[in-house]
Amino acid sequence: MTDYSAIILAGGKSSRMGKKKALLLMEGKPFIEIIIDKLIDTGVRDIMISGYEYNDERSKYVEDIFADKGPLSGIHAGLLRASGRHVIVLAEDAPLIPLDFIKLLMNEHKKSTVPITVASCSGRIQQLAGIYDKSLAGLCEEILNGKKPTVMALIERAGFCEVPYTGNEMEIKGFNTPEEYRRGRELCQKENI
Repeated sequence: MTDYSAIILAGGKSSRMGKKKALLLMEGKPFIEIIIDKLIDTGVRDIMISGYEYNDERSKYVEDIFADKGPLSGIHAGLLRASGRHVIVLAEDAPLIPLDFIKLLMNEHKKSTVPITVASCSGRIQQLAGIYDKSLAGLCEEILNGKKPTVMALIERAGFCEVPYTGNEMEIKGFNTPEEYRRGRELCQKENI
């Protein structure tokens, strides 16, 4: 059994995109299925989805305990229900995140002495592409009950290891607008991702 679980954060309103991002297609396949496939390829079998009930036998839906508090509430729900000691956190709108980079995050987390390992692009932390230890559930709850319930608040308080990504930032940060989605499809075709 792996030490890893995973949660796909899919609770966003997709207001800028205009439609549910998890169901957008890349090469004929929904984003969420692409991400699940990559997680399975890492050896993870405990895959959770927060914020959206997706019917897939390879994953399970987890409901946020703190409603309408953003991605930190999804991370919290995943940490509480994870069977593994470490939880890979990915956003629903980043199907192009390379499998090799997810494995690199896992390897770096194994070597790290801090409870969070996150990707960065051009010096910017990508808080929804990382690994969070299950032991952070209590700190998440404390932050969610406070005035600044953000993932960055958790990262800053818990301490983190940063893993730079030198590829196209769009592959890590995901797509929020129809224009970004169009460029992502072009990138996928061009690079045969």
